[in-house]
Parts: sequence; structure tokens; C-alpha cells
Amino acid sequence: MIREILEDKKRHDADAEVNNRLVEVVRPTGLEKIPWKKVVMGDIVNVTQNSEFPADLILLASTGDQGMCYIDTCNLDGETNLKIRNSLPATKDMAEPEKIAQLQGVFEYEGPNNRLYTFSGKLVRGNLSDPVDNVNVLLRGSTLRNTQSVFGQVIYTGKESKIMMNGRKGRVKRSNIEVQTNKLLIGILIFELTVVTIGMIGMIVWVPANQDVWYLPYVEGFGGFDYFKGWITYLILLNNYVPISLYVSMEIAKSIQGLQMNWDVEMYHAETDTPALTRTTNLNEELGQIEYIFSDKTGTLTQNVMEFRKCYIGTVSYGFGTTEIGLAAAARGAALGNTAGSSCMEGEKGDPNVAQFHRDPKISFDDTRLLQRYKENHPDSECIRDFMRILSVSHTVVPEGDLMDPHQIIYQAESPDEGALTSFAKAMGWFFCGKTSSHTTVKVHGTEEQYEVLNINKFNSARKRMSVVCRTPEKKLMLYCKGADNVMLERLAPGQASQAGMTSQLGIYATEGLRTLVLAKRELSEEEWESWNKVHHAAATAIDNREEALEKAAEEVEKNMIIAGATAIEDKLQNGVPDAIATLAMASIKIWVLTGDKQETAENIGFACRLLRDDMRINYINGNTAQEVKEQLMQAIENRDSASLGGQAPDNLALLVDGKSLLTILDDAEMTRNLLNFARDCKAVIACRVSPDQKRQIVSMVRYGVSPEPMTLAIGDGANDVPMITEAHVGIGISGNEGLQAVRSADYAIAQFRFLKRLVLVHGRNNYRRVATIVLYSLYKNVVLVTSLFFYNFFNGWSGSTVYESWILSGFNIVYTSVPIICYGFMEQDVKDTTALENPQLYLPGQRRTGFNFTQLGKWVLNGVVHCVLVFFIPTGIFAASGMDDHGVYGTTIMNAMVLGCNLRLVLEENHISWVSHLVVLLSVAGFYMWAAVLESLFAVMGSFDTYSGVLTASLGTPLMWWTVIVTFVAMTAIDVACLYAHRTYYANPTYVIQERERGLAKRVSGMLAEEGTALEQSPMMLQEARSPK
Repeated sequence: MIREILEDKKRHDADAEVNNRLVEVVRPTGLEKIPWKKVVMGDIVNVTQNSEFPADLILLASTGDQGMCYIDTCNLDGETNLKIRNSLPATKDMAEPEKIAQLQGVFEYEGPNNRLYTFSGKLVRGNLSDPVDNVNVLLRGSTLRNTQSVFGQVIYTGKESKIMMNGRKGRVKRSNIEVQTNKLLIGILIFELTVVTIGMIGMIVWVPANQDVWYLPYVEGFGGFDYFKGWITYLILLNNYVPISLYVSMEIAKSIQGLQMNWDVEMYHAETDTPALTRTTNLNEELGQIEYIFSDKTGTLTQNVMEFRKCYIGTVSYGFGTTEIGLAAAARGAALGNTAGSSCMEGEKGDPNVAQFHRDPKISFDDTRLLQRYKENHPDSECIRDFMRILSVSHTVVPEGDLMDPHQIIYQAESPDEGALTSFAKAMGWFFCGKTSSHTTVKVHGTEEQYEVLNINKFNSARKRMSVVCRTPEKKLMLYCKGADNVMLERLAPGQASQAGMTSQLGIYATEGLRTLVLAKRELSEEEWESWNKVHHAAATAIDNREEALEKAAEEVEKNMIIAGATAIEDKLQNGVPDAIATLAMASIKIWVLTGDKQETAENIGFACRLLRDDMRINYINGNTAQEVKEQLMQAIENRDSASLGGQAPDNLALLVDGKSLLTILDDAEMTRNLLNFARDCKAVIACRVSPDQKRQIVSMVRYGVSPEPMTLAIGDGANDVPMITEAHVGIGISGNEGLQAVRSADYAIAQFRFLKRLVLVHGRNNYRRVATIVLYSLYKNVVLVTSLFFYNFFNGWSGSTVYESWILSGFNIVYTSVPIICYGFMEQDVKDTTALENPQLYLPGQRRTGFNFTQLGKWVLNGVVHCVLVFFIPTGIFAASGMDDHGVYGTTIMNAMVLGCNLRLVLEENHISWVSHLVVLLSVAGFYMWAAVLESLFAVMGSFDTYSGVLTASLGTPLMWWTVIVTFVAMTAIDVACLYAHRTYYANPTYVIQERERGLAKRVSGMLAEEGTALEQSPMMLQEARSPK
């Protein structure tokens, strides 16, 4: 409670600091500084450079060129690149307080919502209306950069601001063990109530039969309400059957487990100074039970550092060499041959210094033919010019640095692809060096060209393309468009001779693992543009359904386009990805890759990262019609069934399905079941051309369609991965180049995919075992304690009195047994980290949930009952036989033996025994004696605790107590040691065998864990053979 109060105070102080920040507001008398909390809708505020915006604003005027400003939205979406925002055309010249105060008009806009990337509104001034969209909006949480100051109209404040509307209470994800434990505690509560009722029944039976006993005068006149009070007495006496201490121990242990993951240097990425991050500790043990991993490709398996490699212009492919993925594809027999003068084989090389006009060391493009043909007025020179114009004009890149020097400029791009394309155009001599709200400036081989940008049709995940309408230096109206090939090819003008060659070359690029885009153009007449511009303006000023209206408007102009070419960008695999995937697959974890790339790219990435193997039978589901998709799915199922042996599916099946087919499948319940049934038997599944929502649907299909429900993990690095990350049981965010949206939505964050292997196979596996034991041991020790209180009622006339002094009893879960199990919860380790990674089959028990189930619970509860019988009845018999009748010594003796026995029971469960574990056990046992000594001394000091006065002294001075403790302790431990020896010898599992080998006791055991079934069947024989003398 104190911790929560302190945390609440910190949050309150942080809120007060934000609310009391000052901002300048335009008043009739000038600028006035007021706290943020007093800013209201309708105010016009003046925000200065490097300051955050106090509310959501519409940008009215800026000191930047053409009314533009730069903002940093890292706090909103995690993206570190600067973004441009434009002032309204009608107000962009009002950059002074006196002018802006004279503004008159009405803003009409949508109500408060949580959509960060869209805004619909308009400024109405008399008969004129100007559209207002997201490019004119400054959101609270973002910061003004590289601009001296701006004036903005407040539209949303406080809880109605978009950042606050996106705020939500933390997602509550509960682990499987926690859910099972909660169900278990309901059963324990029912059991406790049953035992309490039995105790009351014993009282009802015993009291009438003993009402004439002279030394129990209180039983005379014992009535019905007294029996109810007896029931309450038993309820209080036996309440510890429900172990409240369990949650305390588990929370402390999990918190330290989280710190261990954060501090693991093996998961630290030095290049970016990024450690692992635990965003929630509730799911630590879930990492040890994963059965399915759903992974994004770009930025997750690959580096998301884009390098321009090749392009196709006219009828020629430019760019030498190939990629590692291309070499692997060629080794498998894939055709990477020449197409109409293309050259892509590894042996051919050019000179980057000659091939590039502005040499960029980050770009390895070395095909000198491209610039030569442009300079020599080759028949393709016009195609080359249009190709480069599209790259340098149709984008949302923001230039930073020295705008006069191409070597000193930095392009801030919303995606690595856009940055790579614009940088390539610069290297070729088309130097994008400036942008205003209406013009883009490009220096072409030293000659400056101005392009008047008239309209922009923005990119989104549904359109998969973007385009601009601009007026070229030749005063032509041109539509420049670029996008994914599957959406661009269907919008091209028919009958183009170069289309077939380009389509073929795109397939070759995809085989090399390159990301491709198609570029196209269309010349518009003035009449066509003016007619379409009215439609676009109406859509841009619509308040309702603006995005849909803009998409429809774009569809009208983005048609009958002429091919300008295609680009091919390489996104290399991250280090260690193939090894990580192979190791996780050996742990019987099924890995599904969900990507937006085209089929050939996804397939070749699958081979490169060893998800796919040459011996696999890949089944394709990529039909163009619903009937084709259904037939392909049924054919895949027939192929599996025909290859099955004894009802067992072959172990070399793989599935590759595209997003278009998934639209058909997921809309049909029967096809969805068939797909899932087939995919479960596949060793690898790749879904290509999938949307963010389809990723979520796939995760949901597996999570809720497979029975029993498997443990799922989703990993990605971008905002498009957030739906599947939040849908899976465990979400992992990659701290990549696509912002921090995935990290902020995830449960854990790592910098590289390869760290997932250690996170799951080492930390996850250890934490599953630790948390399972914490729950089981906590129940065990409480069964021992509370059942002894119940047994004592056999000898006290079912009065509900306790054999222990109340303060001695209260110290059991707090002092005597709490610290060892907490330390176990973050120190226990059955094998070394390297051993766990080298033997991924050791991960199987977590998947099968053999560490925590009702069988294990039954064993521990039975263990607790047996120990309770021994710890209670052995001292009771000895004391009765000896005639010892000191109640205080009797209770202290039982508690002493119980503390020793319960602590040693945990020691026997440990595999990683160090001086720390020895110390905490010794301190816990010593804690019993120290607590008893404190209680005894309090009587002498305070005159209180008289019920325990002299008891410890008498107990320690009684030899019978020591002999009784030793006999009881030995009896309890002997049973545990015998059971443990029998289990390890005759019912050994692979973990035991590897432990023996690791400890040097089984050096002859080698290569016996290669196959899961062999290991499970032969483990006992292996262990006995290893222990036998040569």
C-alpha cells in the first residue's frame, strides 16, 4: 500500500508539472502566458522551438518557409523522423500576434476521437471553405523542431486530445498458471469450508457426549448459536489453506525475474545500446510454454536497413550482382538469368564512382550504363528521366542539413524504403533539396527544377501506393505514382510492350529476396485535372468519411498509367536469424511468418532463414478465385493424407498462402477449419501479402481454433504488427527502424530476433519451472501447517483451539519459510544456459505443461498430508509415551520439526545450490528461534505475551524436544529422498540425463537426445547405464 501511495504521488506530481507549464496565448492586448490547464478550445497559442504543444492545434501560421514547420512525433508513435506540417493557405502569412488576432471565420471539424493519422475539417470564411486535414494538425505530445515559432488554433484539450483518447488502462494479460491457480484456489476454498464443517460436526457430536465433565463447565447449555460460533472459529483457524503468501512470493520473484531479463548482457545490443525490456512480469512463465511463434519479416527477421540494388527501366534491368538469398536460390536451381540485357550474376561488377553522379558510400549501385544512357540521349533516356523524377518528387521525405550540398544532407523518411529511393535518386544526380507547401525543388545534374505539387494521394496499407499530381518544369500536368506491383499492374494502360518483361523481371528480383515497387506516370490535360480537382477538393473538405472519399477520388485518376519502371531494394537478414529459427524449431515450436511482401520474396526469405528446407513439400494456396482457393486447399489436404503413415502426417510439409486467398478462407468457417487443420501439420507456414488485420485474424484462428488452446507468441517491429502482438498470449516488440509502436504495445521488447531464442529457451523455461514450484510449494507447506491444526482437534475436544502460540503460528509464512521460496523463484536453474540452448528438446515439458497440472498438484498435496501426519503424530506419540505434558514445549517441538522439514523439502527440489541458497535456508530456520526468543523476551520487558513466557527456554533445555525433532525431521526427509532417488533412477527424463552428463556422472551419454521420442523412452536406461561401472 505504501508503495502504491508513493507511486500515485509521483504520478500526481508529474501531472501537476505538465498542467502548470506556461504557454503564450493571443489576447486582444497581445500575448499572455497562462498554464496549460487554463488553455481552452478556441484559444490561439504561440509555441516556440523545442516546446511541446499544450493541446491539439490547427496550424495557422509559422515562421518557417511557406508557413511550414517541422515536428517530432516520437512521444506519439515512436517515429524519430521529423514530419512537415503546413499552415492553412488562408492564414499562413499571419505570423504576427496583431495579424492573427484579426482572424475571423468558423472551423468545422469532427468530434474528439483517437485517430492519430486522420483529421477532417474545414475553415469557412464567408462563401469560401478551405480543407483542413492531418497535414495541418499539431497534436499534443509532439514537439516543434527546426522552426522558430508557430501559431495554432486549439481544437481539442485535456481528455479530448488525441493522445489522451489513445490512452487506456493497462492490458490485463493473465498467465496460464495464474488462471489455473485462481481456479485451484476456488477448489481449495471449497475444501476448506468442507473441513470447517467437519470440524463443526465433530463439535456437535463431542459436546453433548461430554457435558458432564467437571473440568469443562463452559459446555453446559451449549446451544445452536454456539455451534455456529464454533464454525466461525474453525474458519479462522484453518483460513491459511488459502495461501495469501503465495501471491506475495510470486510477485516478488517475478519482479526480480523481470530485472534478470533486463540485465541479461547476452540480450544486449551494443550497436544501438538497447537492452531487453520487460514491460510486464505477469507473463514470465508463459515464455516457457510457447507452441506457436508468429513473426513479421521486415525489421524483425531482416535489418530494415534498405539498400537500393537494382531497377528496371524501359526494357533493361540495371544493377550488378545478387544477394545472399539470390545465391541460395541459384544453388537450389532458381533462374536468375538475364532479361533483355539485364545483368545480375555475381561475377559482374561495375564502378560505383562512375555509376553515381553524387557518390554515396552507403549505396553500392555500380551499373555505369544508367547514367551513360541518360547523358548520351539513348532511346531510354526519357524513361530514365521520368523514373528519377518519380523517385525525387513523389514522396513524403523531409530534407535536413545543408540543402546546397548533396553530401551533407540527411533525408528524414517515414519509412526506410522511401529514404533509400530518394537517396538513390540523389546519387544518380536528381538531388531533392527543398520542399514547401506547394513546390518541390530538385537539382538535376546541377540544374535546379521546380515542381508545383497540386495534389497528393497519400499512401496507406489498403491502397499500397501513393501519387502526386504536379506541374513539371515543361508546364505539363503529370501524375507520378509508385506502389506495390499487385495494385499497380491492374491500373496500367493496356497493351504496353514492356509490361511482360517487367513482370518477368519482378519475379527474378523477388527470387533474390528484393523488395519491389512499380513506378508509373500519366499525363493529364488541363480539363481533366480541373474536373478531377473539384472531386478531390470536395473529398478533402468533407467532414464525414473523408478518407473513403479521398480514396475514391484517387481511384479516378490513378488509372491508364504508363510504366516508368520498377525498383528493387535489399533488406538483409539480421545476424543469427537462421540459427534462432532452427533452434526454436528443434524445441517443437512452430514458426509462422506473416509478411506483406510478395510470394517469391517471402519464399526465398523462408529458405534464407532456414524456415524452409530443400526437402520440404511446399503447398501453395494463391488462387485468383474462391473456387481455385478451395481446390488448392483440398488438394493440399489430399497430398498430406496420401503421404501420411499410420495416421501420422509427414514431417516435411510447408504451407505458403497469400492474403487474397486468406480473404476467401477466413470468410468461410469450413475452409478456415480445413486450413487450420492442415497448417497444424506443417513444419513451416508463410503468409504473404497479408494486411495488419489479417495477421491478427491468423493469430486468433490458431489461438482459439486449436484445442487445447496453445500458447502463442507474436513478434514484430512496426505499427502494422500491433494487432497480432496484442492478440497473442505473449507479445514481443523489436526496437527497430519503424518506430516504437510495437514495443509500446508489447509485453517484452528485444533489439534483435536472435535474442528471442535466449528469451524463450533460457528465461522462459527457467521461469516456468520456478513459478510452478512457487505455487505448488506454497500449497504444500500450508497443507502441512493447517492440517496439523485440524489434527490437534482430535485431542482437544473439537474446541477449535490451536497447538501453537498465535504469534509463533503467524511467523510460519512470514519469517520461517518465505525467503527460500522467493530466492528459488529467481535463482533456480536445473541446467546451464548453454546446455538449454544446445538441447532445445528440454523445452518440451513447458509446452506439455507437465510442471504444473492437477497431477503435480495432487503429488504435492499428498506429500503435504504425509509430512503433516509425520510431523504431528510422531511428536504426539513420543510426548504421550514419555508423560511430557508441557503444552508450550509440545507445540514448539512440532513447529521446529515442521520448519526444518519444509525448508529441506525445498532444498531437495533445488538444482542450483549455492552459498546463497544455503544461507537463506539457515537464516529461515534461525528465524524461528530468533522470533521465539523475541516473543519470550517481550514478556519480561512489556509484561505481555505471557502465554509464551519461558517456553523457548524450557524447550531448548529439554533433551526430549531435540530427539523428537531429529526423529521427525529424518522421517520426513527419508521419504522425500527415497521418492526422488526412485524417480530419477527408474523414471528419468531427458533433463535428468543431461544433468548427470553436465555434472560429469554420465560422460558416456552422448547423442541420445537427438530425437524427442527416443529421449523420452530411453532416458531411464541411459541414466542407469551412465551410472553403472565400466
